[in-house]
Amino acid sequence: MKKLLLASIAAISFSATDAGAQSVSGEVDLFEMHLGKGDDHFVFDATLEAGGERHGITLKTEGGSDVGPRISDVTVQALYTFRPAEGTSLMAGVRHDIRSGADLSYGVVAIVQDIGEIASAEHFLNVSEHGDVTGAATVVVGLPLMPALTLEPRASLGWSAQFVPEEEIGSGVTDVELSVRLRREIGPLFNVYVGAIHERLVGDTRRIALANGDRGHVNRAVIGAGLAF
Repeated sequence: MKKLLLASIAAISFSATDAGAQSVSGEVDLFEMHLGKGDDHFVFDATLEAGGERHGITLKTEGGSDVGPRISDVTVQALYTFRPAEGTSLMAGVRHDIRSGADLSYGVVAIVQDIGEIASAEHFLNVSEHGDVTGAATVVVGLPLMPALTLEPRASLGWSAQFVPEEEIGSGVTDVELSVRLRREIGPLFNVYVGAIHERLVGDTRRIALANGDRGHVNRAVIGAGLAF
């Protein structure tokens, strides 16, 4: 499956170049530590985009771990991106999860939509190699407080179309995440931030976690940095 992911990246890259790639941009949106009761966590989320005004490719990687010498989970996505209108992106491609247990691959479709000038929303739908259907939706708001200071609330929701016992996931809404970050720009490319995050399992997924001795929710402080180019 890793070979399929690499082949898909190459095919998508060729398609975007053939369509007339005009620019390349990247962003490390999250590079942060979660600090609080229990184990601390490291999280990262980065995106690289290339292409023209309407067609392009998007490469995404995210993951994290408990604090330590090894990152335990990494997700890599290679997506063809079509922009039918300003502020709207439609995506389709592949995703591969590199995990401490068995790796897992997916087909992916997604939509990313700007909401006015200060917010954006995205929804990713995933179909695993086993046929399981899951998804995640996120809304991010950027509220400018000062020329170099932005308050950034976020809300995320995960869901599953079915019970996936091997992943300890129930059907329906599986988890919610609420967070807020205060970002300070340092020059045109770099920013630092502090914030707080609340993560909570819900529904059948929460009941599975509680039965396994998990608290089912966590509150943590956040400290991190971002980069855009």
